Amino acid sequence: MTGITQTPTDWRKYIDEVFYAYQPKIKKLRTLFAEQQVDSAQTTLEYAKMTQTYAEARGYDGFDAGPELLADGSSPRLSSFGTSDATSSPSTHGRAFLIDRKLLNSGLPFQQAEVARHSMELMNVIENDVNVTLNTNLASNAGQTYTATGGTWATTGDPVADVQTAKTAFKKASGGLDADFIAVNPSQLNDISTDFRFQNTLYSTGGKVLDGGTITPKPLGLDWIDDTAVTAGTFFMGKKGMFGRLLISENYKTYQKDLGSVGMEMQAIFSYVDQYPLPNYLLYGTGV
Repeated sequence: MTGITQTPTDWRKYIDEVFYAYQPKIKKLRTLFAEQQVDSAQTTLEYAKMTQTYAEARGYDGFDAGPELLADGSSPRLSSFGTSDATSSPSTHGRAFLIDRKLLNSGLPFQQAEVARHSMELMNVIENDVNVTLNTNLASNAGQTYTATGGTWATTGDPVADVQTAKTAFKKASGGLDADFIAVNPSQLNDISTDFRFQNTLYSTGGKVLDGGTITPKPLGLDWIDDTAVTAGTFFMGKKGMFGRLLISENYKTYQKDLGSVGMEMQAIFSYVDQYPLPNYLLYGTGV
């Protein structure tokens, strides 16, 4: 906003500039999805969802039975394929705030900061609402689960052992793919950050010792995302961009509504739908 000497007549453009500058800094859970834009006129979106089952000897399998030994001249029996047709509809989250008549008519510079602050609060409250919804949907769609057995990380549990065990379980069930992220509540990040084994991985990377002072951005080999929307005592682990898609039909669109002598109502909405075509690449952990 530096260099703006006068608030534009079109307040919506001014707020859009604030959104454009700050949106990348606040979105968290939705960065885990493969994000793409869709036409806002599409009210129903179809996709194919894998309905696989897992057995350690065979891994994830979408067929109803494994391969069979064939006699000469015989054909294998038909088997159903492990997908199902699914549909989803975008949902819209929105809020609004009032710029009163006195502020609209003011020529003082503070009005820029006032509108910017309210714009940020508007975006934050919508994004938090979206994150809470995504947390619920991630938990109910995850194709893999992990339950801690030694207690919570804040008490008698072993956070590093839980993370490593979950990583191994994920790799086995995902055909050899390594998880690349973990999403936790800030309380759980605080619990594990006090563990010296976690602290060591902040420095020990590429064969360098602690004396080298090199900090790796991926402790325990994972991107750590902390968000209050993630339910305390749980975590998500998976392959970023593979388990689900986030289809955005309206990415923070803003609107003005003239209220006459009252002032101006500034509205913002965010419309999206989350889909889970490959839920087996997402693990939901509990009991931590």
